Amino acid sequence: MPKAEGFSLRRRLFIRLLGVLAILTVGLFLFVSAYAQRAADAAFDRLLMASALSISDTVRVEDGRFSVDLPYSSLGILAQARRDRVFYRITAPDGALVTGYHDLPVAPARTGVAGAAGSDPATRFEATRFENASFRGMPVRIAVLKRFAAQPELGGWVTIAVAQTREERGALARDILANAFLPIAFTVVAAGGLIWFGVRQALAPLGSLERMIRERQPHDFSPIAMPPPQEVSQLVQAINQLMARLQSNLDTMQTFLADAAHQIRTPLASLRLQAELAIDEDDPDALHRIAQRVHRNAVEASQLTSQLLNHAMVIHRSEALKPEDVDLGALLEQVFQRARAVAGDTAIRLEIDRAAEPATVPGDAISLREALTNLLDNAVKYAGPSGPIDLSLTPLPNGRGLRVEIADRGPGVPDGEKHRVLERFGRGSSAAGVAGSGLGLAIVTSVVEAHGAAFALLDRPGGGMIARIDFPEAAGGTPAGGGGTARALLPLLALCALLWSPWAQAAQLLTYPAPGGERERLRIHSATDRQAIEPLVLDFQQLRPDVTIEYKDMDTADLYAEAVAAPAKGAPAREAAETPDLLISSASDLQVKLVNDGYTQPHRSALTDALPDWANWRDEAFGFTFEPAVIAYNRDLLPDAEVPRTRPALIRLLRDDPSRFSRRVATYDTATSGIGYLLASHDALLFGQYWQLVAVMGNAQARLACCSGDILDLVERGEVLIAYNVLGSYARARAAAGAPIGIVVPEDYTLVISRVAVIPRTAPRPQLAGAFIDYLLSPRGQEVVADRSALYAISSGIKREASASGLRSSTAAPLHPIALSPALLVFLDGLKRERFLQQWQSAILLP
Repeated sequence: MPKAEGFSLRRRLFIRLLGVLAILTVGLFLFVSAYAQRAADAAFDRLLMASALSISDTVRVEDGRFSVDLPYSSLGILAQARRDRVFYRITAPDGALVTGYHDLPVAPARTGVAGAAGSDPATRFEATRFENASFRGMPVRIAVLKRFAAQPELGGWVTIAVAQTREERGALARDILANAFLPIAFTVVAAGGLIWFGVRQALAPLGSLERMIRERQPHDFSPIAMPPPQEVSQLVQAINQLMARLQSNLDTMQTFLADAAHQIRTPLASLRLQAELAIDEDDPDALHRIAQRVHRNAVEASQLTSQLLNHAMVIHRSEALKPEDVDLGALLEQVFQRARAVAGDTAIRLEIDRAAEPATVPGDAISLREALTNLLDNAVKYAGPSGPIDLSLTPLPNGRGLRVEIADRGPGVPDGEKHRVLERFGRGSSAAGVAGSGLGLAIVTSVVEAHGAAFALLDRPGGGMIARIDFPEAAGGTPAGGGGTARALLPLLALCALLWSPWAQAAQLLTYPAPGGERERLRIHSATDRQAIEPLVLDFQQLRPDVTIEYKDMDTADLYAEAVAAPAKGAPAREAAETPDLLISSASDLQVKLVNDGYTQPHRSALTDALPDWANWRDEAFGFTFEPAVIAYNRDLLPDAEVPRTRPALIRLLRDDPSRFSRRVATYDTATSGIGYLLASHDALLFGQYWQLVAVMGNAQARLACCSGDILDLVERGEVLIAYNVLGSYARARAAAGAPIGIVVPEDYTLVISRVAVIPRTAPRPQLAGAFIDYLLSPRGQEVVADRSALYAISSGIKREASASGLRSSTAAPLHPIALSPALLVFLDGLKRERFLQQWQSAILLP
């Protein structure tokens, strides 16, 4: 048994005195913790309610249906909590989804609270409520309110639910708890120190008693004579009793040693006497008889010594037992073969029941062999040729364990002596005249106890004795059927793999072999031209020459759709090679939505921590470029002096000379371009005359394209004179290659986007993807971004022209980076996007 760990009386008294203080402290902690949670909820609930109220103001009934124009501020408010995800759901009076997340859990309204069409809103208004729920595996706080909207033919209560995860609430609650509980904790610690000091002083009289006990000689078991303090008198009395028991145990041990010495001394003395008689004896027959007695006494001394050593060995191995699987069947075979060689005329039979196989038990093979050998030797010694000895191995009657029996036809052991023969040197009356040490059954008892088995001596029907050992069933086991679920899912996994296969063929896959021999493989799916990403890929392979990189260039919408579909894919083992490890896109709103909806996983390092707050959201979305949206123009066809430097100047230019710019203006088609829609939606927020700008471009029959490359092709060929909101990184690359393209950074304000890298939730190699992100953000990677990739570096430590620092120093225009936050989700709302595109198309696409 393990030794109990003691503690001092001083510590015990200290714990008792601090008990009440600890209970009070726990009570205070629970109270402050609950208060901190309530305070955090109250603070963030105001933000949630403000968001819901701002949405409710835009609820309308239009064209026979309920509609809502999600305001940018509604989610921008919640974006102040930088780490929280945001979800919303707006439902019509009949429960139909108007917009938002259809599966956001919202408890039903109380019966009779919300009115039907035509009821009095003043008397049928439902108060705002807050709920706690779980959504997509995340705890969320939900604000729910109702807004009455009506037309003559349609009306009712629209339910608005806005949800926010609890990361920032938890952080605020922990901060409040830490600041509020810190003084309490300090007081508790100080009180503990004072109590400890008082306890030490109170128990000082016990020090002399402790020293007296410690200074005693090892063999001094006499009672303590010092009068103890009244509070510990019973303890001293118990110590004195323990001393008496130790003295008794010591006497017992000495008696055992004396008995052992006596048992060995007798055969040795007999040997000496017989040897002395042999010296003076001349008769050969007498010498022969003396030699026989010498041999018998030597055998007895040898057996006794062997038994004493075996008993000591068994006790030692029992105390340090390290169980291993022991095959009892094989062990019995060994014991059986050994006994047959020395049994003489005594017949021995071995029977192993097949139902007992495999006959393994946890234990020590050497100790078990010694115990079984002793039992079989005893049977041979006492049974003699009176009958066969049966050695058997069978299952226990209940089937939960194994039973070993050794049955003989000897004289047996009377019931009154069975307990005594199991003790050291204990021998029964039937052993009279038979040489033995009385240690064999003591050895068996020690081994059986160490193995948790049961040992019994039983009378054999018809005469004789049965020595029985029952081994219980070992605990533990491996549950069966674990692969059934996986086998049942195989057809579904195969079907999902077939459904996913079109994505793998959607774009061309480029492979960059590992220059130093492949040990790892990284798969990147990106909405970035090969010419921009390839320098980064090749330079990364200089640092990691054992990595092969597979690169697929996709558009932003397909990239997003692939990431959303990825969790529904089939067997990972079969399709891991086609699953991306890293997604890179210039459509930061779509990347943020992937993070918000739980399709990505985090990565954190010193380099990601160094990013500006607007370029890192939740340690899952990382911006690594700083690319302005610029005005590009054909230098050969449009003089620099005529190029507009601001958006109002562009409006005037197009309005004053419409025939010159007819069909010679280009911009993104916001209906098909993710980056175009992102830039247009933010222009609408920042520029009060944005819709006037769209209208004049519509009057000029602007050319629309899906991507920057197509727009710049039109400018380079001279088919258009001017292009609005083109990514400056692509325009700069064209100009550097010799194209007659000029670049203007708008001076009223300049939108800046960042290419965003995320690690999908299903990435097979997220650590390698994280290493590539760290490379992109490292000084070396940012140098390559600025010098060789035609992109703009985000690092403030890079002073090149194509960098954030270079851009800020070359223009006085206010730069407005599009921050990575849940506010970007506003323009991804289905109704919001539909309304925006309808307005945009009606303005720019003239009939």
